[in-house]
Amino acid sequence: MPDIQMPSEPRKITSHRLMLAVVIFLGVLIVIAVCVMIVGLVMKFSGKAQPHTAEAGSFALPPDARVVEMQSQPSRLILHIHSPSGDEIDIVDIDDGHIVSRIKASK
Repeated sequence: MPDIQMPSEPRKITSHRLMLAVVIFLGVLIVIAVCVMIVGLVMKFSGKAQPHTAEAGSFALPPDARVVEMQSQPSRLILHIHSPSGDEIDIVDIDDGHIVSRIKASK
């Protein structure tokens, strides 16, 4: 004899089955959520190398230079720099801080 007793009225039987379906559905959702969480933790702690990020101060201005204008593009920073040796435009990669391009205008 099963532990779950079914009610004798037809209306209660439908309600009982609906509630049982909701409980089963929510149980499946909980199992899926736990699996996704475990996969996320495994991926996070799997020891894969993280992308290298630039340390603060990796890009330095030339001596006695000042930034005249600054613009940004996706993953790029464009600097118009004025220094005693002349003007230049530096394009810096925001992701790792290296200079992508340097255009100098001599005096």
